[in-house]
Amino acid sequence: MNFEQSLKYLYGFVDFERANAIKYDTKALDLRAFSELLRRRDDPQTRFKIVHVAGTKGKGSTCAMLASILKASGLSVGLFTSPHLLDVRERIQIDGSWISKDDFASLISEIEPIHTALGVARRCYRTTFELLTATALLHFAKSGVDFAVLETGLGGRLDSTNVVDPALCVITKIGYDHTGTLGNSIEAIAREKSGIIKANVPLVLAPQRADVFSVVQKFAADVEAPVTDIASEYRTVTRGLSDGFQTVRIEGPDELVCDARLPLLGLHQAENATCAVAAAQLLSRELSEITTKTMSDGLSKVAWYGRIEPLNIRPDVIVDCAHNEDSAEALVATLKSSFTPSKKIAIVGISGNKEARVVLTILNRYFDSFIATRASTPRAASLLAITEILDDLGASYEAYEQAERAAESGLSALGKGDLLCVTGSVYLAGELRPVLIDRLRSSS
Repeated sequence: MNFEQSLKYLYGFVDFERANAIKYDTKALDLRAFSELLRRRDDPQTRFKIVHVAGTKGKGSTCAMLASILKASGLSVGLFTSPHLLDVRERIQIDGSWISKDDFASLISEIEPIHTALGVARRCYRTTFELLTATALLHFAKSGVDFAVLETGLGGRLDSTNVVDPALCVITKIGYDHTGTLGNSIEAIAREKSGIIKANVPLVLAPQRADVFSVVQKFAADVEAPVTDIASEYRTVTRGLSDGFQTVRIEGPDELVCDARLPLLGLHQAENATCAVAAAQLLSRELSEITTKTMSDGLSKVAWYGRIEPLNIRPDVIVDCAHNEDSAEALVATLKSSFTPSKKIAIVGISGNKEARVVLTILNRYFDSFIATRASTPRAASLLAITEILDDLGASYEAYEQAERAAESGLSALGKGDLLCVTGSVYLAGELRPVLIDRLRSSS
């Protein structure tokens, strides 16, 4: 099986999921079947230490920051995140390098006969995410990593990553997302996310609203998991923006002081950095390699594309993945505090299953005009759906069915003191990021 064949096999399960109406529930997502597959591969998840991360906002960024800190400390670290911007292989990294096409195809080939043997009747594999989780865990084990940082895909309780026995858990800020799957109340969502908490395993908890904090705290207390509460135990100060970096100072227990130039913008990223530092500080109690210097170095070198990412300064060209209410609010707040443009233009394309009206309403409070488009994916909302909302909002806009045309129009409209931001979906950010980089290089 070559790389292209492995992709075809992998994504074939998208159709299987739809045909069998696979839902996030106990009947469909019985993790015992997934555990059996891993057992037949000698339980790769037991061959390295694991940090398990769940949440609604910032879990991917926190994972990337912690992995960068561990790497800066001289440890070999695997990183498993989702979704991807450019290539499925970026979800599975070791020390910042994507899994190779050959290794990816080889591991999918290794998994395929086990899947067949277990049989569809046992519903061993229902989702592409399970296949990717198995591929990541096998890759990390075969490569001999010291640590793996695993991001949940959805929820936590029934997530395929939740078969692991972690050394540490992290829960980032919890908000409303995937309400049709995880529950319509914030308490229900918090219960699902809290499903990663393990008995006597330390938990780092990002600042939460009171009702969420109560749910998570009860889960932790019930299994005697010690909680590090970022809100009460850490203090984070940001000191301004320069050349695409924000300076962050993190103060915590044991006289910890960590100063770093963080290449991820916004107060929310400073909070994510604090979660990563708190996790690293807990791990440092048994790992002398982790120091305040390696924490600072790791944060300064983190690479996490498409998260309020400046591709150019003056004119300011930003790529972002904001796709729900919280992330859209964070984007607008960061742009307001970090940039002072004369004109503000947004290229927007939103996935069909997202709250398009809520996101566009928030963006309309900041941007002067929009360029509506759609990513090249069946999941993208139609251009008509987006423009109807923009009409209702009284927004100024133009529309292009092809995202590349939208990028060209946005760049051509920019003056030196203006700002152009791509946002609304991971798919659009991933599609337009290389296009914008190429156009900007050509014009420089």
